[in-house]
Amino acid sequence: MLAVKGIYDGKSVKLLDKLTDRRKYKVGVTFLEEIEPADEDLRDFTSQTSGLAFWNDKREDIYQDFLKQK
Repeated sequence: MLAVKGIYDGKSVKLLDKLTDRRKYKVGVTFLEEIEPADEDLRDFTSQTSGLAFWNDKREDIYQDFLKQK
């Protein structure tokens, strides 16, 4: 048995955890809590696998350098 988190957007389920297993599975879906509209954008952003990739981008370091000079 495998458990992963996800979000149902009214049309489909978006998984928040990355799956490496490509076999077919029977699944059961449990709706845990309704997402408030204000939370939806943040949760959608975090469900993107590259949502925080900018942290690893050296070009973003220029902003930290600016803050250190003050």
